Amino acid sequence: MDAPSPQTIRDVFARYAQGLSDGDTSVLVSLFAPDAMLEDPIGTAPHRGREAIARFFDQGFAATGGRILFRAEGDVRINGPHAACAFVAICDRADPPFEVDTLDIARFDAEGRIASMVAIVGPSNFRNGKARA
Repeated sequence: MDAPSPQTIRDVFARYAQGLSDGDTSVLVSLFAPDAMLEDPIGTAPHRGREAIARFFDQGFAATGGRILFRAEGDVRINGPHAACAFVAICDRADPPFEVDTLDIARFDAEGRIASMVAIVGPSNFRNGKARA
């Protein structure tokens, strides 16, 4: 399988984090292949295709005050077309504010688009109260 360059993968993860932080669904959806799959959190029904993925992000932004500040914890881990990055999602506009630790694992197509992504996150990864900036 052809894989995009590691720099391309790092750039996509950076744009993903920025799109979440800006509350920009169109940027986020543009990072996914047309037939991509997003499972967030893992174990829930997957969102398939850009329209379903856009609805997922729009619903998330509606529930969190229009954005989710996304901060990487460390470098993107890359092996061929597969990559993972740990993030802290800061929902400072939610009522009440909260934070979530997540690990996003993606497979990329040859064009550098996300073909599939799963988020590893569970109830123990949530913190309520004042979000840290």
